[in-house]
Amino acid sequence: MLTVALAALLAVLGIVAVLSYVDNANKRAIYGMKAVSTLVAKDAIPAGTSAKDALQRGLLVPEQLPASSVPLDAVHTVTPDIAKLVTSYAVQPGMLLLHSMLVSAAQVTGAIAIPQGTMAVAVQVCVQADVAGYVQPGSYIAVFDTYGGQSLQQTCDVAHQAQNISTVYTRMLLPKVEVLSVAAAPAAQSTTSSSGTVLAGNGSSSATQGTVTVTLAAPQADAERLILANETGLLYFGLLTSSSGQHPDPGPTQLFK
Repeated sequence: MLTVALAALLAVLGIVAVLSYVDNANKRAIYGMKAVSTLVAKDAIPAGTSAKDALQRGLLVPEQLPASSVPLDAVHTVTPDIAKLVTSYAVQPGMLLLHSMLVSAAQVTGAIAIPQGTMAVAVQVCVQADVAGYVQPGSYIAVFDTYGGQSLQQTCDVAHQAQNISTVYTRMLLPKVEVLSVAAAPAAQSTTSSSGTVLAGNGSSSATQGTVTVTLAAPQADAERLILANETGLLYFGLLTSSSGQHPDPGPTQLFK
């Protein structure tokens, strides 16, 4: 009888555990499908615009989106503690407003917001070195430097090459840098899409030979490296993701042998 009683008790506990698991699974599934209100840019929001002003001017509108598709960093309402914060860079139409996009007004200089502890440094590169125009404000990039025994002459012709390739080196100069702004030269064609301005990358001469001025946020030591490389070498960018796994080179790496 004791064995039967224990078996019955275990059966009841098992049924309760299964029902509890199913109930929790249903709740998680329902929450994933549940719509939550989050703020989305209806029109382009210039850098330095406060969250309060953007909302009052109709640049930000609430939209109902599935909870499972909304980042944890999303801004759902403009509360008093974030009302005076401003956008650190231009927010394109259709983008969700994230807490990471907002900074204090004291960090904004001119039309861009400079992260604390850094300075804005502008460098000019060819369109192909700018990942064919896919580098945008808010992107994170790795910066490569190609240099040699003599100063290399930068041209944006896709056919350019070093004259003495045995003394040319490429190394990763900076593993991760934030992009503050991107300005294409008139020679580089551009088109406007829902995600903002995208440089043409179809292989035409105007697209492959244009130049782009990219403003980066860097602390003093990194800014000095960028300026030196921009003056004496050839800069090249790599667009990063959270799983890129980049790391700085310990020393010069020979590009050609």
